[in-house]
Amino acid sequence: MRLFLGFAPATAERDIYQLCQSVKGSQLLPAELPLRWVPSENWHVTLVFLGEIANARLAQLVDAISPVIAEHSQMQLSFEALAWFPSASKARMLTLLAEALDPLLNLQREVVAELRREAFHTERRAYRPHLTLARLKGRRKDYAPPALPAIQPLTLQLQEVTLFESVQAGRAYVYEPLQQFGLRP
Repeated sequence: MRLFLGFAPATAERDIYQLCQSVKGSQLLPAELPLRWVPSENWHVTLVFLGEIANARLAQLVDAISPVIAEHSQMQLSFEALAWFPSASKARMLTLLAEALDPLLNLQREVVAELRREAFHTERRAYRPHLTLARLKGRRKDYAPPALPAIQPLTLQLQEVTLFESVQAGRAYVYEPLQQFGLRP
């Protein structure tokens, strides 16, 4: 199973949809820019990418992270800007970049630490909370991503962490929620 932990943007879906429509319908992005828009049902903010996990280890994974997540309080995440990810010079995705709040960073660090204690593999790169809106198709050297406009901040209420399975459906992936872990009110 290909798994990750993240947040579904249920409290901000309408705002994100409207932002996508305004960007698509404007002349902010050149029509020839090869973007493949992420369907709204796949929108999420990744907390921890786990990759391939054997079905037999799923219960161990849930047992490891449940108490860690339960110790953290609900929080608000503010998306402050549109951004090319991981950077404008190496753009692979158009994202909403979120403010990296200490409570979110602490939650992410503690979940990763517990997963590593339990011998689960996690990414080593620095955590940068974001929500992917579109992916750039083709080779990066074939285009230069344009500067992006400022946006009004969007707020997402983080109430629970979801364990998602990334399921291949043809040439695309669908992110299926497997289990939710509530944050403390």
